[in-house]
Amino acid sequence: MSLIREEISIKREHSFRSKIDVLPHIEVPWHYHPEYELIFIEKSHGTLVVGDCIDHFKDGDMIFIGPNTPHIMKNDDVFYQKESEERVIAWVVHFKEDSFGKEFFLLPEMKRIREMLTNSFKGIRIEGSTKYKIIQYLKNLHSSDYSQRIIVLLQILQLIAQSEDLEYLASDSFVESFKQSSNQKLYQIYEYVSKNFQQKIELDEAAKVANMSKTAFCRFFKSKTQKTFSEFLNEMRINYAQKLLAEGKLSVAQIAYECGFNSPSYFNKQFKAKTGIAPLQLRGKSLDSIA
Repeated sequence: MSLIREEISIKREHSFRSKIDVLPHIEVPWHYHPEYELIFIEKSHGTLVVGDCIDHFKDGDMIFIGPNTPHIMKNDDVFYQKESEERVIAWVVHFKEDSFGKEFFLLPEMKRIREMLTNSFKGIRIEGSTKYKIIQYLKNLHSSDYSQRIIVLLQILQLIAQSEDLEYLASDSFVESFKQSSNQKLYQIYEYVSKNFQQKIELDEAAKVANMSKTAFCRFFKSKTQKTFSEFLNEMRINYAQKLLAEGKLSVAQIAYECGFNSPSYFNKQFKAKTGIAPLQLRGKSLDSIA
């Protein structure tokens, strides 16, 4: 398991990439790239991982991800079945910080967009009326050429920058640890946990992923993230539990087991310690309830 750098190819006549993907399923592994990425999922569903956030994605979702933030989308199993009729349709835009010149986003008029771009390292889910306006701009962008492409992209970025219909995905602590470390071992651990958090994870198993002894691993992880591995694992599980509780489809006990906790009572205790409220109080309610 390893985090890979995806190479984004951009045509010589363009300063950024805009495309529509029509695929049988998503195949990109756990990866990062130096480009900002805006993706509108017209048709598809599965699991989304951005940093230490694990979530679902579905038809109509829109995500904006900052440069070098590890992420992956994996379709639900039905997409990979033989003779599956499922299809992925996704509108994707990639651009670099210097696509329009090294100093462009430092201009005074770019202040709000610049602040939004800085926060995009956490990954942003775009919702509400903002999303629907951006969909129309994406359609315009796909049919535009020359300078009109830049104008439309800036209109999209301005919409995101002034919107309140945003949900940030990865935690602040993940972003800080990621900025301060380029250590491949840490990314391998994040990937391992994101794939296995719903099961029992022993400390020695995580240490093996990093090719370390348990003692060395504990020191390493704490120095990079400012938290113990157990704290990190519980936070990732609770973040996922919040999504499931807001959906309101499963009972609290079912969610506890779905998120990898072996005891609903221990789940309740950990959830309340992190959020300040009991899981039952959040079930079926917006995540804004704990903001």
